[in-house]
Amino acid sequence: MRFDLSTPRSLTAGIALTLAVLAGVELLPARTLDLKGPGIARGPYLMTVADPDNQTSLRWLDAAKQRRLRCHYTRLETYMGCGLTYVLSGNDPSQGRDLSHFDSIEVDLSYKGPSPFVRLAVRNFDPRFSKPDDINSARFHSVNLRLRDIGTPVRVDLNELTVPDWWIHQFDLAREYNRPGLQNAVSVAIDVIMVQPGQVHELEVRRMVLKGQWVSRDQVYLGIVVAWLLAASVMALRGWTRLRQRYNRQAREIDALTARTRQLRIEQEKLRRLATIDELTGVLNRRGLEQSLDDLEAAAQGMTLVLLDIDHFKRINDRHGHDRGDEVLRRIAAVVAANLRASDVFGRWGGEEFLIACQGKRIRDAARVAEKLRERVQQSNIDGPDGRIAVTASFGVALAPPGGSTADALKRADAALYRAKEAGRNRVETDKTQQSDSPTTV
Repeated sequence: MRFDLSTPRSLTAGIALTLAVLAGVELLPARTLDLKGPGIARGPYLMTVADPDNQTSLRWLDAAKQRRLRCHYTRLETYMGCGLTYVLSGNDPSQGRDLSHFDSIEVDLSYKGPSPFVRLAVRNFDPRFSKPDDINSARFHSVNLRLRDIGTPVRVDLNELTVPDWWIHQFDLAREYNRPGLQNAVSVAIDVIMVQPGQVHELEVRRMVLKGQWVSRDQVYLGIVVAWLLAASVMALRGWTRLRQRYNRQAREIDALTARTRQLRIEQEKLRRLATIDELTGVLNRRGLEQSLDDLEAAAQGMTLVLLDIDHFKRINDRHGHDRGDEVLRRIAAVVAANLRASDVFGRWGGEEFLIACQGKRIRDAARVAEKLRERVQQSNIDGPDGRIAVTASFGVALAPPGGSTADALKRADAALYRAKEAGRNRVETDKTQQSDSPTTV
């Protein structure tokens, strides 16, 4: 089925499809990844260091559930971690999860202690500079959550995560390596910053769920706009091509008919009283043709006559109506006029019959002109209520030599036309009584 916005059915179908896509995007369930769900991540692991003297305390308050932890450092340590980490990589520490398809992370946690912030952090392994045996070389992203923000479950947009200055200064990499990116995240962590000896911190992480869209709304909206623009462009191009072809074809016919009409207007002024113009087709009528034939005969220069009769014209009138039959007569007149010289005489002899008089022609040349006209008539594009109307014509050609009788030449052209009809129509027959191919006197 060809999609064309110019038809009401296609336009309605396009609108319905657009609405269905928009509704589908809105109704599509969110894409989720529960970091605490089975098989998603390893851990959680406590952030701690070896403590041979057992003076540093970082332990689970609920070892079975591993949701609540307590930090209490009694002395200053090289690293004083207080938090938990979910590891997203498997056996290969360089292969994590692509989190770029998610928009946000929902966190449900609580904190008791002196720290003004709780930090959410994600590490992303970048093979351009990260090393599998050094977890700190994975690019660090973080955002600080204020205590008043975490009193209830909080939604954190992933674009809030930034690469902190301390990590940039520590690794001193090129600027393009310091841009945030979560295409290969290897861990997600919740921890407390600015931990001091003697302080007690209690942290409970009840839920961490990543959320996103299966299909980006922006991409869907852009796709819809592009699809409509493409459909409109194709429709406009197709329509313009059809109009251009029709315009070029009709322009040639109209130009020829305009030139013919201009010439006829001059003649019309001279012969206005004789009413020599056929009102339907705009070419000479029988009286005008007879006047012109008399003038050519008086000039005694000789001429060739081509009699044209539209095949099965009565059938066209019966099947398509007289209005369409009149259109056929007008179009055939235009087609013939477009393929004649300005000096040739052309008019409607009567009914569906037309006559062409060519001064100073060989009969062979006239037959060639008639064959050209036959092809043009057969190729003419005439639209009817049920589609294209096929139109053909039969031709009879005869020579009126210098000083010869035009009436006699007309009879011989009519006889040749009759033979063309008898031989199957849509053909050219020449007068058999005069086959001389010598040029007439001009």
